[in-house]
Amino acid sequence: MKKAIARIGLFAIAISALVFNPARADAQMRPMMIPLTTTLVISKPAPGEIYGDKQTVTMGVGVKTYRFVLNDAYVDDPTGKVHWPDIWQLVRQYQPNFNVTGVGEDTFAKMEPGRTVTVRGMFSANNQTFEVMSAEPGGGPFGPTQHY
Repeated sequence: MKKAIARIGLFAIAISALVFNPARADAQMRPMMIPLTTTLVISKPAPGEIYGDKQTVTMGVGVKTYRFVLNDAYVDDPTGKVHWPDIWQLVRQYQPNFNVTGVGEDTFAKMEPGRTVTVRGMFSANNQTFEVMSAEPGGGPFGPTQHY
């Protein structure tokens, strides 16, 4: 009988340590990150073209969500610790993947079908915010060269 009471007491202590541990909530929060310069090379499918099995990314601008084919993406992290797959693992579960802000947020609404645009911005992992810094037509510095 005493062993059973002792086991119940130990079990109650263990449960209370798990439930009332104040450090537990802190451990579930993501660490604060400084915004990282991130470049996305996206394209909007031409009329009649389908997304198929291509990787897509969704950009939320206000209440509208825009969907694009993700051709390439990279992060300019000076420490070299963060790469595009790390960011994609973080945002892929959200709809939209990125919340767009900044002076160039209308870039996504203005994009014409069949075009490719390289968008450079600051990504903040705290709230999946992507602040547009610049947008230029084409695949960027790593895209194929175009002949005129």
